Amino acid sequence: MGAHTGSRRCDSSATPTARWMRTRPPASSSAAAVAPRTPSPPPTNNDAACAGKARKATRRRDAEVRRKMEALRRLVPSGGGDEADELLLRAAGYIARLQAQVTVMQLMVDVLEHTKD
Repeated sequence: MGAHTGSRRCDSSATPTARWMRTRPPASSSAAAVAPRTPSPPPTNNDAACAGKARKATRRRDAEVRRKMEALRRLVPSGGGDEADELLLRAAGYIARLQAQVTVMQLMVDVLEHTKD
């Protein structure tokens, strides 16, 4: 196993540019007091590790979205091999129809309960 080189975390807010900008001295009114720009640090092995973790997280998230879209495709009637936007629109329409059916059934139950009295 390789030795750990550096203690930086994989945090998008801790990018070298943002980190160096935070440590820059405040600007003064005189031109002679302006500090020269500090060059960006060279990339480290940790940067590659962060990129690898980001790719792995993206693949995991993509796989999860695919799995959920397949489950939705099985639930929505006539769920063929549609594009994602078509599937989501069809699912929204199906949910609206189911809600309308529930409302009608609830009204029927209310009417039948009142006629028993």
